[in-house]
Amino acid sequence: MTTPIRIALVEDNADLRDELTFHLRRLGHEVAGFADSSQLDAWLRDNLPDVLVLDVGLPGESGLAIAARLRADHPALGIVMLTARGEVDDRVAGFDSGADIYLVKPADLRELSVVVESLYRRAHRLVRPARQDYWQLDGQTLELLAPGGEKVLLTSTEFKLMRVLAESAPEGVKRAQLVEALGYRDHDFDHRRLETAMSRLRKKLEHRAGEAPPLRSVRSVGYAFVATIRIWTP
Repeated sequence: MTTPIRIALVEDNADLRDELTFHLRRLGHEVAGFADSSQLDAWLRDNLPDVLVLDVGLPGESGLAIAARLRADHPALGIVMLTARGEVDDRVAGFDSGADIYLVKPADLRELSVVVESLYRRAHRLVRPARQDYWQLDGQTLELLAPGGEKVLLTSTEFKLMRVLAESAPEGVKRAQLVEALGYRDHDFDHRRLETAMSRLRKKLEHRAGEAPPLRSVRSVGYAFVATIRIWTP
């Protein structure tokens, strides 16, 4: 990787923060390390990273809350959760908050490097897609391409939702089907989580397309993607 990646690293353990910062800088990246959200937010007033590496158990605002907040404001930002919490529920919470990747401590430094570089390449592809008159869901990069060529970078949760919507477009999809696509049973699932995910996805589409997004809520049914969309898988 020859292009320096601007990385913001939030980790309250000073020794681990120094170790990760040293490793990533040695690879040629620009790394700013912080102990908590207040330090990060002060830096973000004048800077924006390509990739954000977050611990979950931070003093003050948690890593999950930081991820959700910054994902809403910066849809293309790569977010890596780096935490000792490795249970399924913890990983699900991380992805629901907007994380792209969830690594469990002690994470291999080589794996962290590859993940950071992969997220950067995904968000900064050098070849701009040709203009087209339909949406396209890319199963390799987890991107949704708007008709004007704008790219919407999706989390794994958002991609699962979009795939179900794309397969049924322009017809509506029941909420229960969307819940099942995420790997849950409908009667055990808090539908407010689904509504939050769909709201975040709609905001991403509106931000990239520059107009009212074709993702609609269907009364008494669920949701529908009402534009022409094609699915591409490698």
